[in-house]
Amino acid sequence: MSKRILCCINGSAHARRAVEVAVRIAAGLGQGLSFLLVNQLRPASGFPPSKALTDVEAKEILDIAARYAASHGVKDVKRILFENEDVAAAILECAEKIEADHIVVGTGNPPFIGRLLLGSVSETVTARAKCTVTIAR
Repeated sequence: MSKRILCCINGSAHARRAVEVAVRIAAGLGQGLSFLLVNQLRPASGFPPSKALTDVEAKEILDIAARYAASHGVKDVKRILFENEDVAAAILECAEKIEADHIVVGTGNPPFIGRLLLGSVSETVTARAKCTVTIAR
């Protein structure tokens, strides 16, 4: 079975750095690369949850990452879109589902109070992943 890297993206500067790192690793090792965008669902009082990004925005972010990877020599590129309230849980679920042996995430180093109240996606993924995790800064 070919090895696969899962790179988590969301359109931020930190995610762009994760793309660069994941592409370098995948191209250098000849591994497949899956880009995952978790379109975070947010509660809307009395209404269905709202998405952080429109479907068009989410698709465009995934397409840009895939084009970048292809232009840098990655042969096996896939795009995955999840919708979930818990981004870290979605990343871990996807990694298991596609049998990723490496996860690459960016980090924004949120302020201490933000991490205390919400937790850090990268910290949660690192603590719970069953495979290697690279945090791109």
